[in-house]
Amino acid sequence: EQEGGAGTNSAGVLAEMFVPLAKEKRRNREQMNLELKKQFEYMSKFPLPLRMPKYAELTAHKRGFSLTFRDDTWDGSVLDAFCKISVTKSLLGHVSVTKQHGQSRGIRSIVDVGSSKPNGRGQIDTSRPRVIVASISAEGGQQGIMIGDVVSHINGSQFYGSASDLVQ
Repeated sequence: EQEGGAGTNSAGVLAEMFVPLAKEKRRNREQMNLELKKQFEYMSKFPLPLRMPKYAELTAHKRGFSLTFRDDTWDGSVLDAFCKISVTKSLLGHVSVTKQHGQSRGIRSIVDVGSSKPNGRGQIDTSRPRVIVASISAEGGQQGIMIGDVVSHINGSQFYGSASDLVQ
């Protein structure tokens, strides 16, 4: 009986220790879920463009850059900043660029601010050529470069050339 009583007593002590820990863990999980929900709601109302400006520094090797580039055209709209650009290459070597525009309510409200009419594109400039990254190497990926990034500056100077200019 003493053993059974001691076992029951130690089980009670363990239960007293673990119940508050479990409650605290549950409260922490609920708090974390609430924080994530608030963050999601904020990002829905105020989305960031997919291609945020960034600075990356790469050294050209004797064999050239560890990137490939593709000519593209910016349509002059704000909506373009919320566009996912995919670059694919077929087995026959044909390269294609696909643009998928973001469609959330937050993006729509940001774009409409720059639009003269509802559901416009937020036209802020005229169309003009640009160069995008078509493929990257491990070095470029480590620097944060992504496929679809727009090349805007080279060696600190604004870049207005074409993809072939970057290869030279």
